[in-house]
Amino acid sequence: MDMIARRDHSEKELRTKLKEKFSDEEDVGDIIDEAIEFAKDNRWLGDPVDLAHRLADMLHRRNKGIYYINNYLKEKGLPAVETDRALELEKALAIVKNKYDEDHKFSREEKARVGRLLASRGFDSETVRKVIYEKL
Repeated sequence: MDMIARRDHSEKELRTKLKEKFSDEEDVGDIIDEAIEFAKDNRWLGDPVDLAHRLADMLHRRNKGIYYINNYLKEKGLPAVETDRALELEKALAIVKNKYDEDHKFSREEKARVGRLLASRGFDSETVRKVIYEKL
């Protein structure tokens, strides 16, 4: 109950934390199953789709790309989310504008550097190409 009270957890994340905490107990799998069922019955565990959307919104505000977001959700045991191409392009442009001046002339090497930066933030290749070849 203490873990769930601090923040929302996915079922996979909760199982992992409980296994670490009670690793010395016998029949730890059965105890964890009971605890998770009890949490579900009391509605302490939220809907995985709703939790995935809330986490995705948080990561969108941090200007992370869709690949990064879906990989993060996968690690937490949550379903992937769809994205809006316009939002992805807007986030990628915000990252570039934050790093470079508005009237900066990009050389070939700088465009490659921008591409690597956006790829490391989890943006798909289509968004990276649009930013480099159409917007810069």
